Amino acid sequence: MKLWKTGAALAGAAVMVLTLTACGSISLSLGNMEKEMEGYIQGHLDMTYKGEFHEDYLRGVDKTQEEAQEQYEKNIQGEAKFFGYAICMIGDPTPECTQRVEELLREIYAYSDYTVGPASELKSGNYAVEVTVRPVEIMTKFHPKDFQAVFDQILDEEGIASQEQLDEMSREEFQKLDARYAEKILDMIENELPNMTLGEEESFTIQIQNEGDAWRPLQEDLNAIDLAIIDYSTFGL
Repeated sequence: MKLWKTGAALAGAAVMVLTLTACGSISLSLGNMEKEMEGYIQGHLDMTYKGEFHEDYLRGVDKTQEEAQEQYEKNIQGEAKFFGYAICMIGDPTPECTQRVEELLREIYAYSDYTVGPASELKSGNYAVEVTVRPVEIMTKFHPKDFQAVFDQILDEEGIASQEQLDEMSREEFQKLDARYAEKILDMIENELPNMTLGEEESFTIQIQNEGDAWRPLQEDLNAIDLAIIDYSTFGL
């Protein structure tokens, strides 16, 4: 019934690539290059998904712990916008709903499973770091049709039988309706938290490029890992 929900996942997919903020550059004052590159990627992934801040990493990217914490929060907030809109199809979240989505993602990300492998120097002089990811399987327990059914039930309870009736609602009326929907959806997902599993390993390569006075990983390589951390395959991603 709710037509705006049907295209949400496709629209949100475009937002997803912006979720993982670039981790910055690392200085050239390195010792063992391969070990430094491995530590660089390990430190970035731990900061991004687990909120863990390693001193060597912070020193390498010239960040304070407070700045790293802020970066972690920005990543959570970015993913929450995608997760709430494109996956859960919450169109107009209240501040309370947004906070709940962010807390849910913290719990899911705590289960993130990735292994940083050896780094190697390429012929170009750049470095490549191997990373394996076992995707967190919680959203695979759901399908967009499950969430649409919840919303349709709420519409039925409210006596809303047409798109015209829905469109005539004020933003306040709609937000109340959407808040009821969001609460039910988030209840469903939170109830599955104890049943989370990990999928099969997927392998990735992050290339770290020499930019003259610093090193920087390719953003597209980081994005590929970001897409794999949580398995959204039942949502077409």
